[in-house]
Amino acid sequence: MNLLFLTGLFFIGLIAIIVEFFVPAAGIIGIIGGGCIVGSVVFAFLDYGILTGSIFILGALILTPLLIIFYFKIFPKTIIGKKLILNTKQSHESGFTSFTQEKYRNLKGSSGIVIKDMRPIGIVEIEGQRFNALTNGEYLDSGNKIQVFKVEGSRVFVKKESKK
Repeated sequence: MNLLFLTGLFFIGLIAIIVEFFVPAAGIIGIIGGGCIVGSVVFAFLDYGILTGSIFILGALILTPLLIIFYFKIFPKTIIGKKLILNTKQSHESGFTSFTQEKYRNLKGSSGIVIKDMRPIGIVEIEGQRFNALTNGEYLDSGNKIQVFKVEGSRVFVKKESKK
């Protein structure tokens, strides 16, 4: 095979590996890219000998990781990269939280009402705020009065309020 063809096959393999990061193809494009690189190395050894084959294998071992690292350093700065990659941070100060300890701290012993049936998970309203809550396996219809008996992180455990 022609040396120019083998070099082109090698670079097509590198490009296919980069494309694999952006095209959901279940690894097929990456496998094809790897096959192109391996094929170019094998044919370089077979057609041109140990020196050319060694150059190709060194190129594969050095250029592939370097190209991937370089590409991911440059890609976020391109026009497409700026549109695809989120550059803002979701900080607590901006109001982004998945869990706030303060919201759950004083719930134990509080009373509320079931908003959505609890089977055993449902939605309750306590002090004007809605919470996902769990029971100990009992079914509670919406409208039932409940009492919080345990809070673990953001998990609120409730039971039917006992009549006094």
